Amino acid sequence: MAIFACQWRNGMLPQIRFMPGQHGYRPDADDWGVTPAVSGPTRLRTSGITQPPIIGVCAYEVFRKIAPHEREAHCADFLAIADGLEKYHDWLFRERDPWRENLVLCLHPWETGTDNSPAFDPLIEATRAYITDRGLPVDTFGRTDMVHVKGEHRPTEHDYTAYVGLLALFKRYTYSQQAITEHSPFLLQDVLFNSLFASSLDALARLEDGLAYVVESGTDISGRLNDLAARNRERDQAVKLAIRSKLWSERDGLFFSYDSRGKRLLRTPTVSSLMPLMAGVATPAQADALVAHLLDPTEFWTPVPIPSMALNSTAFNPQRYWSGPSWPVTNWLVILGLRERGLPLVEELRARTLRMISEGADEKRVHRAAIGVMEQNSFGEEFTTPSTRQYAHAWLWDSTIVAVSWPLVRNKPTARAPQEDDPGFWEYYDPLAGTPLGAAHMTWTASLFLELEKMGQ
Repeated sequence: MAIFACQWRNGMLPQIRFMPGQHGYRPDADDWGVTPAVSGPTRLRTSGITQPPIIGVCAYEVFRKIAPHEREAHCADFLAIADGLEKYHDWLFRERDPWRENLVLCLHPWETGTDNSPAFDPLIEATRAYITDRGLPVDTFGRTDMVHVKGEHRPTEHDYTAYVGLLALFKRYTYSQQAITEHSPFLLQDVLFNSLFASSLDALARLEDGLAYVVESGTDISGRLNDLAARNRERDQAVKLAIRSKLWSERDGLFFSYDSRGKRLLRTPTVSSLMPLMAGVATPAQADALVAHLLDPTEFWTPVPIPSMALNSTAFNPQRYWSGPSWPVTNWLVILGLRERGLPLVEELRARTLRMISEGADEKRVHRAAIGVMEQNSFGEEFTTPSTRQYAHAWLWDSTIVAVSWPLVRNKPTARAPQEDDPGFWEYYDPLAGTPLGAAHMTWTASLFLELEKMGQ
């Protein structure tokens, strides 16, 4: 519910909610410059962009996992969540689908969740040229993201010039989506973002079906929920059809993101290319092609899968952020897609991901440590930060993913300080050697260990 307390008046769910009194992370709330005149009243200050719309999937997972009596007790909360999701999805269609193609735009690399993916390099170059031409101010804030993480594991200064220049562009147009879309060089129909959007629409329909049952059929509320669920299924099908039609490359047998300014598919094979395995987005024939790429040891079936960049790509870098490392979060999304399709590969990928996170530690110890990390990074009942070591604030898709596994923890413990033999629950891992990389004690990595562990029981 805390996420929706920071929902903008227009329906947007922001990428970051800033924790009061926490300092050091940049760009901070002042850098974003979001005022109540822009966002409407929010409980906390926020950034000015969104993140991949996984929240519908996570909300339904929480609803599905809790006992029937808990659903009844929290019915009002779930109804409010469903209403917030309706407003968010409406905003995505209204403000981010300007050509009514049923594909929504990302206006910043940070909105994709795969910030420095080499697939975006042409857009980064175009953005840098635009920034220079327009004289937009660029301040990379001393790169506080590298205080606890090696610089060679993070996006480059080259990337950050574009990231921060886009922030300046957004402020210049006071976050008007229409004006930004008209002028920005970065207009991306991202395959991961849109696949998650279809998944979120499908999950919201399921949530509304479940809530209609809880509030009793035949009532005005249940009737409205059934109507909304039917509309969301129609919307879901429209988005899926658009992804299959516009983002599929028959020649490559992969899905790719689309540069809407340059009017071209970005034919760079990344883990995002596999995301239409989720929620029935890919047709059976397309899914077969994706699985063939996934199982190819020269592409994605590395010793520690799934690399964020195909191994045989010239841009592959096994240690730099989204240029090659394997991420628990994208592994989980692919696992969800494989499980929905009943593909036997799901169990092997699940087991490999658990081994990656465990770093050789005993499973029971990892289980206890994971719960401890989640509690350590929580502030009361409403605020979860990715990692108290580096990230002081709350990210949208990190917070929602953490919510997925809390119902698996019946008795929440007190915060547990990491022990010497605990795994680090890292942000990402070297796909060749399994070496942990990025920030340690990440809440969503701990959460996904519990979630993937439960899948096998």
